[in-house]
Amino acid sequence: MSKSAKTVLFFSYYLFLVGLELTFIPNVFTKTAQLPEAHEPYIRVVGILAIILGVYYYQSAKHDLTPFLKTTILGRSIYFLGAVGLVVSQITPPVFIAFGLVDLLGAIWTWRTLKSEGKM
Repeated sequence: MSKSAKTVLFFSYYLFLVGLELTFIPNVFTKTAQLPEAHEPYIRVVGILAIILGVYYYQSAKHDLTPFLKTTILGRSIYFLGAVGLVVSQITPPVFIAFGLVDLLGAIWTWRTLKSEGKM
């Protein structure tokens, strides 16, 4: 497995953890994110989607699918920008920028390793 694939593999683990938390213990997340307690099913649906994304990331890393690895850089960067936009619009609390930073830092890590491997 290439170094760039390992960056996405680690991110898949993050997605699995976040997805499991949102699905089974969503109010741990809501408390951390300074949101009201979750009583609607939507946060659990997002958790299941995060798990599914984790599966995609995991499989692409295991098979070293460079086009997908490159695409994750764009997706994770968009998430960061979206999180900043939601905070600036006062739709979400500032802590969401921290969640977006996890994605942005992961994207930068993947980009740097792809570049060092001559794949960018």
